[in-house]
Amino acid sequence: MGDVPQLSEKIQKTIELASRCAQAETSDNYGALGDQLEELEGQAREAFQSRMDFASLLPKLKSGKPLTPADLKTLELLIVGDAEYFLKYETEFNHWKTDIQQLVAEISKLQSGVQSKAQSKAQSNDLDVDALMHLRALCDEVRRILPAVVYYLDQKERANKFQQATQGPIDAEASRVLAEIVEQMLVSDKM
Repeated sequence: MGDVPQLSEKIQKTIELASRCAQAETSDNYGALGDQLEELEGQAREAFQSRMDFASLLPKLKSGKPLTPADLKTLELLIVGDAEYFLKYETEFNHWKTDIQQLVAEISKLQSGVQSKAQSKAQSNDLDVDALMHLRALCDEVRRILPAVVYYLDQKERANKFQQATQGPIDAEASRVLAEIVEQMLVSDKM
């Protein structure tokens, strides 16, 4: 439990930095906040791992012995817990999809406007400079939102695959692979 004061200090530092970002909106401040959040997440991951019972799980996985429900829950938290908790607390997914739909509709309006002008005035189907810059801005905005949507869906698919893979008994080969994954997670600073 020695990690709690250190984690509390890191949380407080992150909150203070976020407050400074709100007061002075610069890319440098927000970049520093991103770095601070990465450190905070790393400490939270380490604190989480220190509370998990690997002592009984790893030998069972390595030997292919059946896992108890508690073992399966530990394995689930280790392998897809981050994904499941992200999905549990993420509230913007539908908003992101709506934003993308609206932006694509704006792109469609640009195309429709060019086509109707071209038909009524016998002009080319080319966008003018203003429309081209608008199109670029719309594309940039969609590209900004897409990574969040893709990340959400990746996490959802990852959690679903784990649930499907652990519905029945885990065979010896799968157990060995899971043991390797857990061992890699324990030594990685990113998992």
